[in-house]
Order: sequence, then structure tokens, then C-alpha cells
Amino acid sequence: MLTPIRVRGRRKKRPAPTEEDAGGSQPKRFKRCGGRRLMSLAERYRSSQRQASQRARRLIAAKPAKQPPKKLSRLETLPVELIEKIFLHSLNVNLPRASSSLAATVSSERIYRALILLAFWNDVPSATGPFDVVSATAIAKILRPLDYIPLDLAERGALQSTILRCKWCTEQRLLSRFPDLMGLSIQRHWFSAGVTMDADEEENLRRFLAREEDGAGSRSFQGTDKDNNHYTLSVSPLVSVTVTCLETETAQTHRILGVTEFPERLLRGEHGFSSDTIAYLEVLRLASGFSRSELMETQVSLPRDALQKGVRAALEAHNAEALASLLKIDEYHFRCRNTNVAVTNSVPYKIPAEHFRTAVRVARNEPALFQILLRASAESVPADDSNITQWAMDLDDPFGRWLLDLMLQLPQRIEAANANPAEGALFYLGRANAQVELARRYLNEILGVEQLGSWMEETSHDFESQWRSL
Repeated sequence: MLTPIRVRGRRKKRPAPTEEDAGGSQPKRFKRCGGRRLMSLAERYRSSQRQASQRARRLIAAKPAKQPPKKLSRLETLPVELIEKIFLHSLNVNLPRASSSLAATVSSERIYRALILLAFWNDVPSATGPFDVVSATAIAKILRPLDYIPLDLAERGALQSTILRCKWCTEQRLLSRFPDLMGLSIQRHWFSAGVTMDADEEENLRRFLAREEDGAGSRSFQGTDKDNNHYTLSVSPLVSVTVTCLETETAQTHRILGVTEFPERLLRGEHGFSSDTIAYLEVLRLASGFSRSELMETQVSLPRDALQKGVRAALEAHNAEALASLLKIDEYHFRCRNTNVAVTNSVPYKIPAEHFRTAVRVARNEPALFQILLRASAESVPADDSNITQWAMDLDDPFGRWLLDLMLQLPQRIEAANANPAEGALFYLGRANAQVELARRYLNEILGVEQLGSWMEETSHDFESQWRSL
């Protein structure tokens, strides 16, 4: 006999019915059990309807009672124009946060525009006076719905710091207000000073401000005052206006943007360094006066820790433009704040040595990022770093050999830079000091040029194209 093999899943063979089963009154599967009887179609329908009604009653009972409409305060019921006036007079950004009704009332483009113009127009009270009535009317028209009262430096700084932290104060919204800021500066320092223009010159200026004609670089316009003195108005789009008296040969430059601080989120590169972000950074740098080959006093506040984080982010993103712009801002601001008349008391400018290690790590085959860091502060290179030394040896080119010599001479170079930053450092505001041998070698062997000037005036951004596109 073969041994039966049980296969999982196979049905057992039913045994043949017996005589007892056959003689029963009905098959076993139809025998009545002790369970609930089957419901008819009508009973099932009635049960389903009853359960649906019970579910509906439970949902209605669980639904919260309708809240009565919220009663508005007396302030919220005022006309929109009056609420706007109260907000602009108080300059308290916490007012719209008090209720959604107030927030909706003052969250408009005209309010944003008025706040930006008031916070960034450098028109301190000491510069104001009994100006021309026509010009005052034009200024009031540009600033409406604001009843303009000039703010001092501390008040403007507090307002700037407040609105820069608001979500609505975006880069594009701020840049879009630059033409208005430029118009305000021209009104204040040209027309308000009593300078008049003939019809043709005034029409040319109007067309220029309306961007109805192309132009390159600065634009110049002529005018005379009541004493028949001749003046020239030179406009650098989005940056500054310069008024020059031809008889006295004196010139006054007025920056159109009164920056009191750089936004931290911009310096850190929170959202990366896109072309628009770099353009915004360069506009702020030049408008702040950080574009000169000589140091000038500045009142701009700079969060240096945030800027160093931005430098690291630019290095890791291989963004040379953002890296150069950030280093220019950092060096100029630091030297302005820490340089005395007696250079022997000046604090030496340095950048973190970690930046050089990062440049080697992220771009081993491309020394351009490392060279940008050198132009900011060559004396900040870590002298005893084995990775940088090995990298310089692996380059096996003139720059690698020059870098090894620099690392050997760093103690002497640091001492010379500390004693006289302007003449003893290899680079000062981006300018190569040709009287230093290593700097001469860098010019000849690496760059193949005779001199390298200050990089503060250098910019990759086309302000003229941006001016026409706003």
C-alpha cells in the first residue's frame, strides 16, 4: 500500500452519505441552528434606515454650537483711512497683530511702500529746513498716505530693524522702492536746494526717472540757483546722487538708501545665493558706501557672526560672486570700525582659518575660492595646517609654490600687517601692496599683471539694467 501524502490546501474528500443521512428529513447543511434567523429584505432595509438616522443624530449632537459673531472693538470699526493714519503715526508693527481685522486693514501695498520709504530714506531732521514749496509738495505726493515727519538715525534704525524681520519685507519689494527713494533724494538735494532747470533739462530728467530712455552709467543734468551759480546733478541709478557746484568745484554725494544694518537672513544665505540675492547684496553694499578705496566713517550695524556663516555657505555652494561680496562687506566694515588715525593702534583684520580649510575641501582642483579668501586676508591662512600644505604641494604649479612660501613667512607677514595694515599687509581692501615681495610675486607669477587695485569699486552687477527693469 502506498502511504498517502497530505498536501496543504487540498480539500479532504467528503465521505459518501450513509443511509441515516439519506433517511433524514433534510440535509445537514439546512438543519436549523440555535442562532439568529435570517432577516428578510424589508427587515434589512428598515434596519439600515434606523442605523443611518442614529448616526445622523449623533453627528448633530457632536457638532459644536454656532458661536455668536465676534463684536468688533471701537478701533476696528473705524474707517480704513483712519486706521491707516493711526498705524502710520504710531509706527507700531504690533498693532496689526492685535486682531485679524486690523491686520487685514493695514496689510496693503501702499502701507508697505510708505513704511519702506520712511525707514530707508536718509533724510535726518538736521538736513531739513525751509525748502521750496513745490518740492515739498512733490515729496509729500511720493510719500502718501504718510504725513511725513523726518526720523533721526536711532528712530530709522529701530524701524528698519523691525520691518526687515517682517515676512512681507521681501528683497523684491524693497528693490521695487528704489526708484521712489531716488526721486526723493533728487527732490531734497536738487530742487529743494533752490536749483532750477530749463524746460529741456527738466524734461530729460523726468524721462530718465520714468525710465523712458536708455542710458549707461551715471546721468548728468544742469541747473542754476538764484545767485546764478551753475550746478551739475549726476545720478548713479539705485546708488547715489551727486550735486556739484561748478563755481566752487565742490561736490556732495548723497546715497539714496540710508542703510543702518544688513539683514541677517540675507548675510547667512538662508535661502541660498541666487542671482537676485547677490544683486540685492551688492545694492546694499554700494548704497551703504562700502565701495570706496579709502575708509569712511559708517553707522551701519553688521552681525559679523551671521556674515561668517554666509561665507561658509558660499564656499560650500562654490559661489564666487557671493563670497567676494560678503568678504568686501566684512573687510570694509571691520576696518572702518577698528581703524584709528594712528595706524599703530588699529586692530588687525582677520577671517576664520576654517574658511581656508573649507575652500581646500570643497574645491581641491580649483584654487579660485582660496584666492578670493587670500585677497581679503592672506595673513589669516593657518601656517601649520597639514591639509593645506599637502594641497599646495599637490597643485604643483606657481600658485602652490607661492602658497608654501607664504606659509613659511607668515609670522613676519602677520607682524608687518599688524604694524601697518595699509602698507604691510599683502592685500588691503583687495589692493595688492606691490612694495611687499610676496605681493609682487603674486602679481607676476600668478596673475601676470603689474598691479591689482582695490576691489571695493568692482561689482559684477549691472545696475543700469536693473534700473530699467524695475
